[in-house]
This record gives sequence, structure tokens and C-alpha cells, in this order.
Amino acid sequence: MIRLGLRTYTCPRHAPVRVVILPHAGGSASYFRNWGPVADNLGVELCAVQYPGHEELFTAARASSLDELAEALVTVIGDQAERTVLFGHSMGGLLAHRVTQFLVAEDNPPQALHVSATRAPDQPVAAPRHILDDRALVSSIGEMSPGEENPLEDEDLAAVLLDQVRSEMRLAETHRCEPIPLPLPITLHLATEDPDFTLADVSAWDRFTTRGTHLITHPGHHFYLSAQQATVLRAVMENLPTTSPSGK
Repeated sequence: MIRLGLRTYTCPRHAPVRVVILPHAGGSASYFRNWGPVADNLGVELCAVQYPGHEELFTAARASSLDELAEALVTVIGDQAERTVLFGHSMGGLLAHRVTQFLVAEDNPPQALHVSATRAPDQPVAAPRHILDDRALVSSIGEMSPGEENPLEDEDLAAVLLDQVRSEMRLAETHRCEPIPLPLPITLHLATEDPDFTLADVSAWDRFTTRGTHLITHPGHHFYLSAQQATVLRAVMENLPTTSPSGK
């Protein structure tokens, strides 16, 4: 099985809820380190998944599929699923959904599922990025966060990171999953200026749950999260289910 990590950024004593963040393609756990103080103020344990090939796992073998990542994460979550809220962004949203499917199949569902800037898993990608040449890929990634610095424009950094980004984009863009309805609601997070996930894409998620979807919109582009930590975490806490999906 592949190696991945779970980095904890805050763990208030007796925190009833653990929010586990699943990053986007090319994203590392440290992208969410600034969320720690916000989570601490809310009394929430906050963790972020570290994918193989990133930071301290730089030499770890990469996953060959999203399912392989999901299976590894199910093992990491273990018996903590009932108090765990999964929040996945972009590729991380697809992964969070797949992890939830696996946990439900084991009668061990998470407390809640949030997917952000994420197409439904049975929908094709209109313009896949992983097949672009290096220059076009770097440019396309920059267009996802207009007005912000694109670190991959640094040739030395791109030489180290771009292949990993492309590999994870391939995992996300080639992933397909049949709409087997989950017994828990799915909260969708949409950025108003994100062309990758728009209002027209929201209804496709309806087939993936028997409990309905809930849409939360945020100002900004695909990477709106960088400026919306407090808003997002508060939204997560305000949308916790009143009963456990497991019925326990």
C-alpha cells in the first residue's frame, strides 16, 4: 500500500470534531497550516492529508489511481471516522467522496462530507490539463488563480514539482465513479469566479446522495480557500448533521 500522512495543525482538548482536509492536485498539507489558529478558536481538531511525493514524503512512491489513495486514507482514518468531517478541494473533493464510499461500505461513515470546487465523479473533464505540454500546463495553472503569483513560473521550482502536479491532475481528470447514493448529505462549496465548477455543474451531485446536497458559495476563483479559511471552517461547523450517518 502507498504511504500518505495526516498532519495535525491543531488539536484542542476533547475536540468533538476532527476536520480532515484533502488538498488539490499538487497541493501539500502545509498549504493549510494557516488554518490552525482558526480551527483552534472554533474548538476543532484540524488535520491535512499529505500525499505521497510531497514534502516529508517526497521520495514515497506515487499513487497510480485515486482509488489507491482512498484505500490508504481509509486505513489512516480508522476508528475515528464517526467524528471526522472530510473536506476535499478539487482533486481532494473527488478523493473525499471516494473515501466516504469506502467507509460507508464498511459501515463506518464519516460525520460529514464537504466537496469544494469539484465536478461530480461521473462527469467528464471538458479540457483536461494533464495532457498539456509543460509551458501550457504552467500557464493554465496560473489562470486558475488570476492576479496571484504562480510559483511554477520559477523554472527551478517547476523542474522539481511540475511532474508531481501533472501526475495528480491525471489521477483527478481520469477518475470516474458510478453514482452510488451515499446515506449522508453532501455539502458543496462553489467559488463564484471558478470556471471549473459552476452552478450548472451542481445538480450532477444529486445522484450521489439519498440525503440531498447543500450549496455554499464563496467569492473568488478556484483557489478561493487561501483567503476564506475562517468562512469555510465556520460553514463546516454550521452544517454538521444532527444525527450520525451510521445511526449509532
